[in-house]
Amino acid sequence: MTHEQVIAALKTIADTGKPAGISKEDLQSLRGYNLIAPAEDEKTKAPGFALTKKGRVMLKANSK
Repeated sequence: MTHEQVIAALKTIADTGKPAGISKEDLQSLRGYNLIAPAEDEKTKAPGFALTKKGRVMLKANSK
């Protein structure tokens, strides 16, 4: 993944909590870098992803 693709993926996950349009390999690489972690929606109990602190910092630093 290029840097721009990583930022776009983090933004998508931050906005929706779902990895829409992100391949399994890309999700594994994001998890490998500790940018995302599995999470579950408390209301619907649906599985999803959430940004870790490292992921939030990276997204904030590159969203300007």
